[in-house]
Amino acid sequence: MIDVIAFLLENFQDFDACPANDVLGSLLEEVGFQDEEIRDTLLFMNVLQERSRTVRHHGADEQSMRVYLPEELEAVPPQALGLLHFLMQNGALSAEQREFVLLALMHLSAKSEEPLTEAHVKVLVLLVLWADKSELPMLIGDDLANAVLRGRAVMN
Repeated sequence: MIDVIAFLLENFQDFDACPANDVLGSLLEEVGFQDEEIRDTLLFMNVLQERSRTVRHHGADEQSMRVYLPEELEAVPPQALGLLHFLMQNGALSAEQREFVLLALMHLSAKSEEPLTEAHVKVLVLLVLWADKSELPMLIGDDLANAVLRGRAVMN
C-alpha cells in the first residue's frame, strides 16, 4: 500500500484530481499493483472523501488527552505511537487526523501478519495531509515526502 500511495502522490498533485475509483483501480492494476493494495488504498481514499464532507473540525479536541486501548497498544508499536504524538505536539497533525491514521493502522494490523512500522504511520499521515489539502509542515514535509516518493521506507 505504501507504494500505491507514493504513486498517487507523484502522479496526482491534488487529491480531488484522482479519477473515479473504477478508473483509478484499473490504472493501478495496469501499473502492476496488487489487488489487495489497490483495495486498501481505495478504501482509505473513500473514507477520507466521506470524512471531508461530514467532519467539521473543532479546535477544542486539540487539547484533549488520548488514552490508547489495549488493542491499539498491542497492534501499533510504541515508536509509531510516539511519532503520532510528536506530530500532534508540533502542530503537524490534528487530533481528528490522528484518529483517522489510528483507525487505518488498526485496519492494516488486522489484515496483515507483518508488524506495523513507523513507515506505515508516515505514509498514512502523508495521505491524510494530501487529502485535506494541508501544507506539509516543515517538521515532516521534505523528509516524509522524500521517504515516500523515493521508495524508502524510512526517513534519514
